[in-house]
Amino acid sequence: NPNFVFYADDATLKKIKSAVGYRVQFSTTKKFKKVLVTKNIKKVKATITHKKLKNKKTLYVRAKAYIQIGKTKYYSAKWSKVKKVKIKK
Repeated sequence: NPNFVFYADDATLKKIKSAVGYRVQFSTTKKFKKVLVTKNIKKVKATITHKKLKNKKTLYVRAKAYIQIGKTKYYSAKWSKVKKVKIKK
């Protein structure tokens, strides 16, 4: 499972060799009862923009890796540990 590393308040994923990409989720609650944004990214370091991600708001983020065989994506069963991030624009 991917893990987050923090550099200057940014959440950065540690790369997994076999992963083609990552599914990242943002939520207002630590238990992810209400997910604001779910995005698939291909790189470990990516900028995610969305109208629901507001400046200076504290959110929780988690990720999981996926591989792709043909057109089908297969996601890892477990999410990463949840990290608290502060959105900055």
